[in-house]
Amino acid sequence: FISTLNSFDRFPLTAKKSSTSEIRKFAIFAASIHSEQRSYIYYAPIVAAAWQRIGYKVIVIFVGDFTNYHKNQTFSKQLKLCQSLLKRLKVHVIDFQCNISYSTKISQLVRIFGGFLSDKIIKDTDYIITTDSDIVPLHENNYILKNDTDGFIYNTFCCGSFKRRQKTYQMYPMCHICLSKQVWRNLFLESIQRNELLNSNLSSSNAILLSDKAPFSFDTISLYLRQEFGQLYDSNMAKGDSAWYMDQVFSSMLLNNYCEKHRNFTIDKRDRTRFRLDPGFSPHAWQLDKLKIYGDAHLIHDPIFDPYHYAMFKNLLIFLFNSSLANDFDFYYKQFVLTYYPHKPKTH
Repeated sequence: FISTLNSFDRFPLTAKKSSTSEIRKFAIFAASIHSEQRSYIYYAPIVAAAWQRIGYKVIVIFVGDFTNYHKNQTFSKQLKLCQSLLKRLKVHVIDFQCNISYSTKISQLVRIFGGFLSDKIIKDTDYIITTDSDIVPLHENNYILKNDTDGFIYNTFCCGSFKRRQKTYQMYPMCHICLSKQVWRNLFLESIQRNELLNSNLSSSNAILLSDKAPFSFDTISLYLRQEFGQLYDSNMAKGDSAWYMDQVFSSMLLNNYCEKHRNFTIDKRDRTRFRLDPGFSPHAWQLDKLKIYGDAHLIHDPIFDPYHYAMFKNLLIFLFNSSLANDFDFYYKQFVLTYYPHKPKTH
């Protein structure tokens, strides 16, 4: 397998150049290393390169129990293959330790705690945009930080509203909220939840977790989430249930409350200006000459390891990247599929 990783040296990894600004911007997304949907791991370098293409640096967080992960040889090989390519793309990779039972929910929640990342990784004046591990941005104009604003939300009005704590909140999408690192941290430091915790009987360890120097850790996330959601946070989570939306609900509450408190804080609330390319669309929609009409792409999950679906997806690689990088990703796909046997989906 080591020779497989080294074989990436055949190609230079250079993405298409994009315009840059004086303000550094980081896209942050995460994936559970234990997910049976291995596409979340597979896509990480491709999604990262897509954000680099439009001027963002990238932080990828892999979440789970790393202590015994090597025992699953297939999963371990896939992660090493993925992280090797991320390293060559100069993506900052974080291994975030937590129990396997929490890995999926933490992979969702960890994105909104970017304000507690080390200053060695990202400065308070840098901006962080939350995104998903299966969403690819296609057009730079949708993600430009405008002058005289403190951040932006893309597709702001997608999700209606919800009631919590006897108050109505606008629901914001996790894809995408862009704020400075300092503001992401201040959302928590000025939150109702923190104030409640400070007024309770705190242990010295919990007091540290509530400080502005709180570690970027499972304990920090758990303290805030248990305060707001109680037993729901520690319950088993299934896709689409109440626990599944904790990240979206909590970030919406924090941001709504912060904006209400800081009237001069200006968020650029944007509509979606283009359609999203969806995995359920026909092969015709994934043709190379059709891709320019879409604003972003939602990637298909493990059927991507079927050559029929990959043939459609390959058009997206050609659309996004120069030929050298597209070739790298094509080679990466072939190496990843080799680790995937004997569980590879049936081909058409």
